[in-house]
Amino acid sequence: MFNKLIVCGLIVIAFHWKVLSQDTIKPLATVSELEQVTITHIVKSTNDNISQDFTRLEILKYQPQDVGAILQKLSGSTLKSYGGLGGMKTISVRGLGAQHTNVVIDGFLVNNTQSGQINLANIQTDNINSISLNTGGRSNYLLPASAYVSGSILTILTFENSFDTNRLQVRFNSKYGSFGEIDNYLAIKKNHPKFFISAFGKYRQANGKYPYSYLNGNNIVSGIRSNNDLKDWYSGFNFGFYLSKKTTFRVIYKNFGANQGLPGSVILYNPFTDQRLISASNSLNFNFNSKIRLLNIRIFSGYQDDKTHYIDPTFLNNSGGISMRYYSQTIHSGISAYRRLGIHSILFGGIDTKFSQLEFIDSKNAEPNRNHTTFIIGGNTNFSKLKAEFQISGQFIQENNNLGERASNVSRYNPFLLIENQEFWKWNVKFTGWYKNSFRIPTFNELYYNGIGNVKLKPEDANQYSFGVNFQPIDKMLKLKITTNSYFSYVKNQILAIPTKNLFVWSMQNIGEVHTRGLEIRMDIQYKLNRNFSLEMNGNYTFQQSLDYSDKFSPTYKNQVAYIPKHTGNGSLTVNYKNSGMIFSSYCSSMKYAMNENISSNIIDGFALFDFGIYSKVKQVNNHEFRIQFNIKNCFNSSYAFVKYYVMPGRSFLISLNYALH
Repeated sequence: MFNKLIVCGLIVIAFHWKVLSQDTIKPLATVSELEQVTITHIVKSTNDNISQDFTRLEILKYQPQDVGAILQKLSGSTLKSYGGLGGMKTISVRGLGAQHTNVVIDGFLVNNTQSGQINLANIQTDNINSISLNTGGRSNYLLPASAYVSGSILTILTFENSFDTNRLQVRFNSKYGSFGEIDNYLAIKKNHPKFFISAFGKYRQANGKYPYSYLNGNNIVSGIRSNNDLKDWYSGFNFGFYLSKKTTFRVIYKNFGANQGLPGSVILYNPFTDQRLISASNSLNFNFNSKIRLLNIRIFSGYQDDKTHYIDPTFLNNSGGISMRYYSQTIHSGISAYRRLGIHSILFGGIDTKFSQLEFIDSKNAEPNRNHTTFIIGGNTNFSKLKAEFQISGQFIQENNNLGERASNVSRYNPFLLIENQEFWKWNVKFTGWYKNSFRIPTFNELYYNGIGNVKLKPEDANQYSFGVNFQPIDKMLKLKITTNSYFSYVKNQILAIPTKNLFVWSMQNIGEVHTRGLEIRMDIQYKLNRNFSLEMNGNYTFQQSLDYSDKFSPTYKNQVAYIPKHTGNGSLTVNYKNSGMIFSSYCSSMKYAMNENISSNIIDGFALFDFGIYSKVKQVNNHEFRIQFNIKNCFNSSYAFVKYYVMPGRSFLISLNYALH
């Protein structure tokens, strides 16, 4: 058995390597009709080649500080983190920038037209039921059309916003950890056969004073981080009710606020730095779902406002410091629907429009707004041995600037095709291949920001090809599942910031072209000795070569793109005995470069991190459940950084208590 497994694995890897050596990959696609569920329940894709998922139980075991910390464990994703608790976190998926990943929470798109990047450090995990990162295909036909026109989509479903069992439910989490971390979350949901109502709140704080030691050339820079404090909070309520047996209506309100220090980079570290960032946002969303015979329809609308205040009281200028404020507003409305055509096919479509505006308080030539309309139409059909999914989307962007020159209007159409086979052989072998064309529009900062904005920018165009194989060679008391994916993508008209007059005056220009080749291998092992004792092992490895093809006369030509390591890997081992267990997990990254010029002075050293956790759960009695967990993060106190000179915390601990009334 194991000899067959080794031979099969070598054949798969050899095939992938041959695919990776080609400059162009044909879309061998494989599409499947994914099991359809409503957006108020957990989404679990049936195809591991296009989706990676975390369940509530897995999130509890890892005890991540935020969504960014959990996403670094996914293959193909690259995390950029600017510090510990509260430090900004973004991910790029398969070599595409953070702006190419859409984030959807409870069926609503999270918007940030100003920077285009969603700060994953602001999305907490206490209330999350499931997380899914989807790179191709669809796991839900009723999400906004605009969610599926990006390079990848991150889907999050929460506890508070779902129809559930007909009883009172409560969740309470309390955490205490290193560097002054105190974290409390409470949610209450009342369920009724005709409606549900929930309310929730969370408060978190930390002083962020962690020691660091960092090798800079031949010198060791050490000290304690200061001006790294954080206070943030969020709260809200949800209300949903049945208008009829097949029709529901939901109202969702959320608000978020944060007040934090910005410590700066270590190499230029100023112990007296006092820059601060104050953030606030509010969102109100409405959702209507109905089923009329074979037609499922969703109508939604939402409003979001964001306020950001950056303060630097010691900046040397004529006004005696900097105090910059930004106000942005977004209104997003649309309709999505799908209809079954017999038992083998589905037709789906949708259209939505988003109006965004931004006000720079310190700007005299920029007050932009944007109308962004997206439509999508496609189908999913089953043949005797194949499944296919196809779609065509269109985007129409109208730009306006009340105080100056505006960017050009944009219209574009984007195709997608995916093909997959029915599982065959005793190993349940499945092949999946897909092609996707997408683009991302320049952000307001890139177009209009003082001194660097360029209204002549074109959208970044991305073409992605992927081919994957997953199979399950062992499915008894010992279960083994292997998933492999090879992919190729190229981005043209990439938006890059380059210096003009000096190192402090930059310009945004479309001069970038990046080619990415990658290979992902994931392995999941489960062994159940008896009903009390079980083992789980998970591991993944990613090879990613992202090369700069912008200018063959440039010193960065065919150099690895900044902040993308060639090799990353994750591993975990969980031992469960009755209602207790322990988990060992690791994350490894090879060296990477801080700039596209691959020289020694730009190197960011690779690192390996190891975490340990032990937990125990009181057996559920009368629907009450208690769980206590102790985690040690970075057990060996490694010094490391995702972003150069932004050193991450060393060894730390976290004690968490979870209570649930089901």
